[in-house]
Amino acid sequence: MSISFGEMDLDRKDISFVPFSDTTSSSPSSGSVSSSGSTNGWAGRKWIVDEAKLMELFRTCSQCGVAIEDKRVATRASQIIIHWTCLKGHTGEWASCTDQRKMGRNNLLSCAATFFTGATYSDIKEWAKLINLQLPSKSQFYAIQSKYLIPVTNHAYKGQQQKILERIFQLSAAGQKLEMCGDARCDSPGYSCKYSTYSFQDDATKEILHFELVQVTEASSSVAMEAMGFQRGLNHLLDLGLDIGVMVTDRSPSIRKLMRESYGNIRHEYDPWHVNKSLKKKLASVSNKKNYRELRPWLRSISNHLYWSCSSSHGDEQECVRRWTSVLHHIRGIHRWEENGREYQCAHPPLSEEDQEKKRWLEHDSPAFRALTELVEEKTLLRDLRQMALFKHTGNPQYKYVYTKTTQQWVAKPVYEPTSQEFRKDLMEDVLNMREEKSLEPWPRPPPLPKRLLQNIAPVPRPDPSELVAQRLSRFKQLL
Repeated sequence: MSISFGEMDLDRKDISFVPFSDTTSSSPSSGSVSSSGSTNGWAGRKWIVDEAKLMELFRTCSQCGVAIEDKRVATRASQIIIHWTCLKGHTGEWASCTDQRKMGRNNLLSCAATFFTGATYSDIKEWAKLINLQLPSKSQFYAIQSKYLIPVTNHAYKGQQQKILERIFQLSAAGQKLEMCGDARCDSPGYSCKYSTYSFQDDATKEILHFELVQVTEASSSVAMEAMGFQRGLNHLLDLGLDIGVMVTDRSPSIRKLMRESYGNIRHEYDPWHVNKSLKKKLASVSNKKNYRELRPWLRSISNHLYWSCSSSHGDEQECVRRWTSVLHHIRGIHRWEENGREYQCAHPPLSEEDQEKKRWLEHDSPAFRALTELVEEKTLLRDLRQMALFKHTGNPQYKYVYTKTTQQWVAKPVYEPTSQEFRKDLMEDVLNMREEKSLEPWPRPPPLPKRLLQNIAPVPRPDPSELVAQRLSRFKQLL
């Protein structure tokens, strides 16, 4: 009596035999199922095969069954081609993958997968070299990148950008002004970065409208790259005819000057996150000192109060400043006070007598309160608060609540929106189409930037090489 596995009553706690979850029958249709959604059929499953095991399949002729007397193996990067002749004179040819206009498809796909996943060729090549897996060479990879991968990426980006701009133009035609957010990101922290990317985001939809890439040789210094990218990108958006009403940035002095002198018709707002980050650093530094440790329990509340002041003022600059400075009353246990002939009170619900007694309020004449007053009423902070009354920022955060062993408290941690990488499949499809049909124009090489040596990199001429080597020699005449 034969019983199939599907009819057996298996004990799920018994792990002595667990069928593979991805086991499938080796039917000819299995590849077509895996490649659904691909017009070029490239999405079928692929395997890593040992060459010795592969050659075992070419011992006998597939037509007559006699032995194969001659085999010629040709390789083109990841593609292997075998020409064979049997004792009866039958010949044949087999290739590990199909050709895409005289190029092995897997050569094109492996380069595209490396590029579209954001990996570097050197890392992938090192991994492949360790297991002796054949991949296109470095020169082949960069040739494919320039000829196919970059044009396809640029075409997809331009197409997506055009759809966004068409919607923006419709809003502008209806008389609605844009509210933009901008920020820069450098390839390395500090003052030694070589590249800077300045991105512009629509505050309503959180979509990136444009970005500018700046190289350090274009600017006077690495610090000046942010302002250059900002000005270049904003001019580009204005030249397109976009009506920008609000521009949100960080508190960069150079961008602040540009907005004041060149873009006076655009309201300049600051991202509260940057201001709050600076404030928290100052508060943490002060609270670590001996006479100001009473501030420590209040650090998170003061930080949250800054966000509340900006978000609840509804664009009123004076109200934003007043709500912020009200923390000096609350932190002393005063929840009703008079200011400029008007009576105000805290926005929180009334505290019970027990809560009022438990709170560690600051004394009016304590060193901690005097230090806090200096930080809260700092002139630059009060001035910048007027440019945060609209409470514009680069995201709508969502949080999950977890209990930490370190602080023994419940804290809120941000929940990031899951990303989708399905667009990569469309890019792979476009690469194959471009190779087959030449549907896109090749990527135009940008003009070379002027080569010059920055003054802050090498302010003195290079000494003689023998002197440099001599400085590295120890007393045993060996290089250190």
